[in-house]
Amino acid sequence: MTAAGRILWIPSLLVGAAAATALTTGAGLLLYDDSGLLRAGLVLAGVNLGSIGVGLVATGGREAHSEPLAGRWWLGFLLALLAAAGFAAVWEAMDAFAAARAAQGVGLALTSALPAYFAAGAWVRLRALGTLVGPGARRQATLGAAGGALLGAVLVVTFLGRPVWGVTAFLVAMVLASAGARLHVWILDRTPRLSRSLEEPERPGLRFEEWSTAVPERRTLVVREGDATLAVVPPPPGDWREGVADTLDDGGPILFVGVGSWFDPGDSRVWRLCEADEPLRALAARGLGWEDGATASSPVPEGPGWVVVVDAGSAPSIRLDALREAGARRVWVGCPPEGLAAGLAAEARAAGIGVGSYRSAVAAVAGPQHADFRAGELWCLDFVGSPPESVAGTRASPARREGPDAEGP
Repeated sequence: MTAAGRILWIPSLLVGAAAATALTTGAGLLLYDDSGLLRAGLVLAGVNLGSIGVGLVATGGREAHSEPLAGRWWLGFLLALLAAAGFAAVWEAMDAFAAARAAQGVGLALTSALPAYFAAGAWVRLRALGTLVGPGARRQATLGAAGGALLGAVLVVTFLGRPVWGVTAFLVAMVLASAGARLHVWILDRTPRLSRSLEEPERPGLRFEEWSTAVPERRTLVVREGDATLAVVPPPPGDWREGVADTLDDGGPILFVGVGSWFDPGDSRVWRLCEADEPLRALAARGLGWEDGATASSPVPEGPGWVVVVDAGSAPSIRLDALREAGARRVWVGCPPEGLAAGLAAEARAAGIGVGSYRSAVAAVAGPQHADFRAGELWCLDFVGSPPESVAGTRASPARREGPDAEGP
């Protein structure tokens, strides 16, 4: 979980404390004598619970990634608290309007119904944000709000009417709500949010998603099918493709085999991508903005001097004899630990091809929502020499490095 996700309980606690402060203060103002206390208390409780329920329903049907902003709920909450503070000042100055029913009705609306409604809406958006920041965050939001409500109610019951006036309590609630709103924005700026999505009509569950983060400003492109992540662009820290990109300093052409192997070379070099899964290829091309002619129909390069980059799912399609005949210089295969078929490495060794194996040396990070970890194992099959001694972000596995010039077992 990110740092933003770990503090989600704090704005939840603040909104709970602000709401409890307001509602408890409002009850203390309106229940100023013993006349009809039970009935008045039941009315207050009914209004508060009803307003909270309406607030929960009013915002609860929307997903966090489609409408993550809660500005109007926080603004409404602050304005409701301001109106409640103003009413409390007039109520105390006018000696409770001699218990006039109209004044009590207005007070019920301003000190109970509106604060409860907007507080519930702001909290629901906070809890929905928990689906984006990481596992356990929604539980944080629930426990934080419950703890804040208890704290606010205890403080009001303890101090209201002694050193604290009702108007002061409402102003304190405004300060708490304002702090909660600021923290909500801080978390939201650092949380990836879904800004674009595409689906493949021919295959339900196959999706392209673009996730954007405001601080730091970046975007992450994800292709997934169901819960499986097929590609993440750009490579996150710990991804084997970062190491491969660091070795491509000669400007030569690249053939990517499998959508999961692709990354933007970042220069004008020639590259092609071969993906046997046509719906997947079409969706990735639309989402990633590949130009016409960027795809290839064969996992064998069209001329000599190409570097071939392969993801684990496409490794079985690799034919070393065909690659050697076509003049490929080097093949990189990225996969989960122990993920490369043993037959491919054994075939390369038997053919006198340099074989290098590397493990991720840095902690991998998860991509955006539901994107799995990308660290793992990287293999190099070198047709013209020996694999690199080292690859950025990885540790070489000396016992598994073999080639024409290597001292293998």
